[in-house]
Amino acid sequence: MSQEVSIELENDLHPARVAGIAFVAVLFSHFIVDALASTVPSTLGLLEARMGLSAKQSAWLLGLGALCSGLAQPACALVSDRRESRMLGVVGIALGALGIGSLGLADGIVSLALIYALGMIGIGMYHPVGAATIGYLHRHKRSFAVSMFFVSGMLGGTMGSLVWPRLLSQPYGFRILPLVISPVVVLVVVLHRSFSRLAPNGHAVNGTTEQNIVVANWREVGLLYLSASLRFSVNLALIYLYVRWAQGEIAASNTTATRAEIAKTAAPMVGDLNAATIFGMALGGLLAGLLVRAGKEKWPMVLVPMVFAPVVVAFPHVPLSVGYLLATLAGIGFASMIPVTIALAQHALPHRTNLASSLMMGGAWATSMIGPRLAEISMSRWGLTTTFHLTAAVLVASGLVCLLLPSNDSND
Repeated sequence: MSQEVSIELENDLHPARVAGIAFVAVLFSHFIVDALASTVPSTLGLLEARMGLSAKQSAWLLGLGALCSGLAQPACALVSDRRESRMLGVVGIALGALGIGSLGLADGIVSLALIYALGMIGIGMYHPVGAATIGYLHRHKRSFAVSMFFVSGMLGGTMGSLVWPRLLSQPYGFRILPLVISPVVVLVVVLHRSFSRLAPNGHAVNGTTEQNIVVANWREVGLLYLSASLRFSVNLALIYLYVRWAQGEIAASNTTATRAEIAKTAAPMVGDLNAATIFGMALGGLLAGLLVRAGKEKWPMVLVPMVFAPVVVAFPHVPLSVGYLLATLAGIGFASMIPVTIALAQHALPHRTNLASSLMMGGAWATSMIGPRLAEISMSRWGLTTTFHLTAAVLVASGLVCLLLPSNDSND
């Protein structure tokens, strides 16, 4: 009996239990992966002081993570779809832990960039496989299932943003970072076993004609991709601006502080701002999964970014203590429609669900690498306030793009 037939028979014998274990394993693994991914964004100021990075170098470092993760996703998705395999997602978690756990070994900007790139490539490899598997397990409630996947990752990112700045600001912080690798290896084994019991994603495509799907849906996928790219650019720009905002507040109140002292004091604040943003992303994604109905996605995708854009405008006009509330609301504004976008793309390309997922996550994330760099250029020319305002304008644009989507979208 072939391995494929054996897998299908096992699913027939224990479909609910096998699917349930796989569902929980994917959600937990996404929690861990996004906790790892939050390490550098939440400790950027610490890395600047530790490695002597300039503002331009730190902006490029953020962008490098987005680029590596983003390019890895569609490449992994194409191979995974062609081979009908989830193995690259499992390998990705291992690479992610290895790279992020080794950040403390870097002794210069080149080695730091290479180690970070390795980790983010692994993190990128995981995401399309995880999202496609969730959609496969609950393809009749795809929007809600993808929302749960999204929320689990955001909760992991929230935890990481709270923990990493406080841990890595300690004298021993970077030295104990490799300890994260061992428990992730256990997770890799569990996830691999869970995936091995599932039939390939392609078995869910009920004989649809591939050529007809591609011709009919690529325009919609392109619009979804553009909107997602703009939203992720807002995300990365805000991560960079939080560092400058917090450090500027501290420098203004303590004019004698050194760069290292400012970075150490600002790190927990930046981490808290990132955590608040990610919490807002999780809350928005969960609400979108519960409230946005199949066939009614267009207007929420148009209006939500516009409604929340004033929140981004308000950042430089309020005290830092109020910024945590604004960060939560901003996360809702730019991220609540992400799981809806992924579900729509999977529906548009049901024969290429890994690819559809990767385009809306990694593909858009790779494009968004320009967000921190543009924010750094804008700050050097026009200052922090104008840069926040321009970032809000990009968020509005992400909603306007969705006006071109058809009005009869359907997920499931």
